[in-house]
Amino acid sequence: MKLLATDLDGTLFYPKDKKNMICEENLKLVRDFIDDGNKVILVSGRSLDYCEIVKKKINRECDLICFNGALVKDSKEIINSQKIKNDDAIKLIKSIMTSYKLPGVFIMTSHGVFIDLHYKTKILNILGKAYYKTQKNYAEKYHFKHEEFINELKTGDIYKIMFFFGVRMKRQHLASEVNKFLRNVLFDYEANWSNNVIEITAKNCYKAYALEQYVSKYNINRKNVYVVGDSGNDISMFNAFHENSFCLSHANPIVSKYAKHIINKFCDLSLYILEK
Repeated sequence: MKLLATDLDGTLFYPKDKKNMICEENLKLVRDFIDDGNKVILVSGRSLDYCEIVKKKINRECDLICFNGALVKDSKEIINSQKIKNDDAIKLIKSIMTSYKLPGVFIMTSHGVFIDLHYKTKILNILGKAYYKTQKNYAEKYHFKHEEFINELKTGDIYKIMFFFGVRMKRQHLASEVNKFLRNVLFDYEANWSNNVIEITAKNCYKAYALEQYVSKYNINRKNVYVVGDSGNDISMFNAFHENSFCLSHANPIVSKYAKHIINKFCDLSLYILEK
């Protein structure tokens, strides 16, 4: 039996199909792979609720690693769940937002994604809501009200914090550099860089660690584990399972250099993982 661990955004969702979520070629590959007696685990920074929607779309049994590894669920139950302390989240957000004057910060909880923008203007909120409306099948459950953000920050079950640095290339490079700094000073938390965002989770909540624990729990041969992704938070998987690591060609070169194989589209995996 083989195990395919796949990222979602930019990977299984590439190329985008806003009507059907997963394009026909990618969906067929995943279903054929599972129907051949293999397993698929979705490994994403997305929420549990959203990953459940993807699983339903695939219409096959899949296990889930959500919030970059902060929550793991097999076919029956949640087998691991680690949250960020609310007081720590408050202090960290205040420090990072003040130090780097970021456009905004997101927190992902069991109730959805809560957004706090640095420039709290009506037009910015309108544009933000309009943008996420265009995401259609790819949109999480977003909350834009500042009051809701503050309440969730103080009392919610926080699985992930996302610091948004902006869209310009210069800001992406800054995010990469700040992430390196945070990885050396955040002893109780994990920091992962994904283009223009830094993602914070609880200690040992990153994709490779969660996948390693899953593989060990179910006694899966490491040689039969295939990993595929396209972002900075996928690098740990590329390192841990390097022989069968695949990166999409549109990824940042900083990311793709860690993978053994480069593929143009997710469905190109068929050359490697399906029985001839």
